[in-house]
Amino acid sequence: MMAASPLLTRTAIVFAFLFMAAYALTFLDARLLYGVSPWEKPSKFFLSLALHMATLAWGISLLPDEQQRSRTVRIATSVFVVAAVFELAYMTYQSSRGEASHFNLSTPFNVMMYHLMGLGAVTLTGVTALLGWRIVRSGTSPMRFAAGWSFIASAIVTTLVAGYLAQGTGHWIGGDRTDASGLPFFHWSTTGGDLRVAHFAALHLMQAVPLITWFWPDKKIAAASLIAGIAVVAGLSAQALMGVPVFRV
Repeated sequence: MMAASPLLTRTAIVFAFLFMAAYALTFLDARLLYGVSPWEKPSKFFLSLALHMATLAWGISLLPDEQQRSRTVRIATSVFVVAAVFELAYMTYQSSRGEASHFNLSTPFNVMMYHLMGLGAVTLTGVTALLGWRIVRSGTSPMRFAAGWSFIASAIVTTLVAGYLAQGTGHWIGGDRTDASGLPFFHWSTTGGDLRVAHFAALHLMQAVPLITWFWPDKKIAAASLIAGIAVVAGLSAQALMGVPVFRV
């Protein structure tokens, strides 16, 4: 991965360490936001984006050497890192103030930054889809098929779920409008619907399908896994919209 994309790999490592630092603050900072530490959100995003970048770097390693070093790939990975750093810089800033970064329309500045975060998120998924398409076109092996199409599908369904989520005033649908009663670590609602579950499933299609293909290297299995994954995202979205929690404690 390092040879295929040093920038993504190094940034992923930095984000992994920042996840640990931010998560440590959840135990040290007594302030609460939506019933949990304000450092919960940036810590999870640091971890998620570290995994995302590591996965993209692995995907780029499937490309022929000349494509790995191509101008398009270098620009795409640079744009991804800039967008990721921007997203997390703002989330960390808001957390340091004890304020929400998402769904925060309390001031003109917060409104502007929320919209810019939306643009940044679309940039992240757009780069993921672009790299996925490059992988699909680079060869016909089962793993290239699985990685390329799962990158593309993950980018599309994540954008759809996140776009719908951003139109509301929060991720809860029914139930308690707090994360305090949610699942440990994830804080998904246990009293009502929560669109973050579908968002999580959509994001991690890009890891799940290649992992299945690694065990069973067959295009038909990869395609079936991809379709099943998209169906799971659709089902979890529908369940959330009906106000039903995935786990009820």
